[in-house]
Amino acid sequence: MPSYQLRGTATRQLLARGLADYAAAEAALNRLDDELEHDLTANGEGSGRIRPRLDIEKVTDGTAEAVGHHVLLLGVEDPTDPLLAL
Repeated sequence: MPSYQLRGTATRQLLARGLADYAAAEAALNRLDDELEHDLTANGEGSGRIRPRLDIEKVTDGTAEAVGHHVLLLGVEDPTDPLLAL
């Protein structure tokens, strides 16, 4: 049965693994985004030009293949109005 993981595109660092499905990988991306913003704020740093690029990889029988690519936009609030999210 396949699992999913997150990897830094540039560094190739494995950030999360053993995720059950693509939705779990997206939830992990959201948590990572929140954690990074929290850490930057706690250190008194801004996120102006920080745009981490991450790959979602599907792992089947020990072989990983990229199935998604995301850029975390730190310092940008998610829209609360459902019409803005379209």
